[in-house]
Amino acid sequence: MKILIVIDTLGSGGAQKLKVKLAKGLKKKGYEVEFFIYDSNYPFYESEIKQAGIKINIFERKAKGFSFGVLFELRRLIKESNFDVIISSLHAPSIYAAFAKFGLLRPCLIVCEESSSNAPVPFHKRFLFYIATLISNFLVVNSFHEAKLIKRTPGRKNKIKVIWNGFNVNEISYGKNELNLSKGIQHILIVGRQVYAKNGLNFMKALSIFESRNGWLPKITWIGRRDIDKRSTKDFRSTEMQNSMDLFLENNQVVRNKWSWIPSVENIYDYYNKSDVLVIPSFYEGLPLVLCEAMLSGCFVIASSVCDHPLIIGDNERGLLCDPNSPESICFSLEELNKMDLNMRTSIINNARNYAYNNFCLLYPSPSPRDKRQSRMPSSA
Repeated sequence: MKILIVIDTLGSGGAQKLKVKLAKGLKKKGYEVEFFIYDSNYPFYESEIKQAGIKINIFERKAKGFSFGVLFELRRLIKESNFDVIISSLHAPSIYAAFAKFGLLRPCLIVCEESSSNAPVPFHKRFLFYIATLISNFLVVNSFHEAKLIKRTPGRKNKIKVIWNGFNVNEISYGKNELNLSKGIQHILIVGRQVYAKNGLNFMKALSIFESRNGWLPKITWIGRRDIDKRSTKDFRSTEMQNSMDLFLENNQVVRNKWSWIPSVENIYDYYNKSDVLVIPSFYEGLPLVLCEAMLSGCFVIASSVCDHPLIIGDNERGLLCDPNSPESICFSLEELNKMDLNMRTSIINNARNYAYNNFCLLYPSPSPRDKRQSRMPSSA
């Protein structure tokens, strides 16, 4: 079987990481896999893909916005290379893939949505993505919450599949950072691009409240790039959020002195192992890879109560939940973790690891959305 994966870039994003993992897994199973991208400015995964022996087809988009050149080149590649399956990810790549495939009996088109329908997407792009999903043979999402949102619109109910993120769990060491936690919170970690959805400003406000209530702050590391290309600067909500975060740090020396930015890292698990807690304060998500990775590696998680987070975290059984719209709620979650006794912390970390092992393992099928308790049988992506 010959498979083409269509995505915009090979940058250090969650969707890109999922597709690289998928491509390498398919390659190991003997399938012929290729990538098609149209922006080579972010080659974070390029060497990893090439080392796996996977071909990368690049057609550089020459202007911002929709490109007929990309569409025609992708259609030419599809017709000449005789692919059996196309797998696309993200809105724009899926639009290109669907319209490039339109009118062709083969290949089968699988459109993937790893974000949320709650994301502020322009109407024209949202509409074209909707058309792309109607053209597709299957629509794959990585959260039950997103599946419910998509089923509200006609024509897609019978083609949607939920597949949680999958990992080779035996390759992930279980650090269990309880020794760090025995001293209270010393190091907070956030992972994700510096965009509106990640809710950085409310997180900073929560830190300021924490400092005013407790008289101290832990160290904070945010790993994630800030895109400055023309396409990214059109995301006005993210640009406004970034400017507000910069201004907040400029005016809050205590938070600024404890804050570190890191654009990207080669081994994220090193940071899970040396951090006391991963905080995911997002306004909306699909199912973030970092949540799964942290749970598998033994890093405590505080996550916003959105998408599938409540299902995965449970009633504070496998982490803590907070309201992303309330800096006070985020602060109180940090305080609750800081005062939590070591036995409780250890129990939550162990519960999280067991749940992640049973539900994010590549070897087993997904759990039923009706089962809101910890799965007893191994299941997931």
